[in-house]
Amino acid sequence: MLYPRIAKLNGKDVLIDETQMMAYREHLNIQHRVLFLTGAIGMRCAHCGWGETESHNLLLALDSISQEPIKIVITSPGGDLDSAFLFYDTMKLIQSPIVTIGRYCASAAAFLLAAGRERYLFPHAKVMLHLPSGVAAGDTRDWEIQHKQMQGYKDKVVDILIECGATKSHQEILADMDRDFWLDSPEAIIYGLADEILTPEIWQGMIKGG
Repeated sequence: MLYPRIAKLNGKDVLIDETQMMAYREHLNIQHRVLFLTGAIGMRCAHCGWGETESHNLLLALDSISQEPIKIVITSPGGDLDSAFLFYDTMKLIQSPIVTIGRYCASAAAFLLAAGRERYLFPHAKVMLHLPSGVAAGDTRDWEIQHKQMQGYKDKVVDILIECGATKSHQEILADMDRDFWLDSPEAIIYGLADEILTPEIWQGMIKGG
C-alpha cells in the first residue's frame, strides 16, 4: 500500500492494512496499476466545471514504485488545456509504459488517449476533436494576446496528435477540428488515435499481468 492508515479501536491507534480497508480505486491503483482519468481535466475549465489534477501526482507515485505498465482509463469531456499538456508531459516523463483505455475521450482527452504506448478503445467508445475554446476579456490589446495564445494552443494540439500517430496532415487535422469532429472506435483507430478495440481477453491479460 502507498500510505499506512490509522484507525481508532477501543481507544487505541491501530494500523489498518489494505486487505481490511480498500476502496475500488485504491485496489486498482495499487494492485493493478490502473488509474482513472474521469471528468474535467484540470481546475480551470469554464464549461466543464472543476476538474482534478491528482492523476498527475499518482502517475509519478506509481512510477516511483516500479516501472511496470500503468493503465489509464479515460472518461473525460476534456478541460483545461494547460493541465492536459502537463499531464501529457508527465506521461512522457516517467519510465513506466502507459496503456490508455478510452471510454469517452473528447477535446483534450483525445490527445491523452493517443499518447499511450498501447492504446485501446471500448467497442462503443466516442472520441471527439475540436478547436480550443475560451472567453476573451479586457480591451482590444488583451484580445490580441488571448487570440495569439489560442492559436498557439491549436497548433500544439495538432502537433501532439501527429507525434502520437495521427494519420492526417497538419492542415487536414485543422480542417477536421473546425467543428466538433466525432469518431467511433473503428474510425478513431483508422485516424491513428488508438490501436485496437479492448476485448475481455486483453483486459484480463492486463489485470493478471499487472
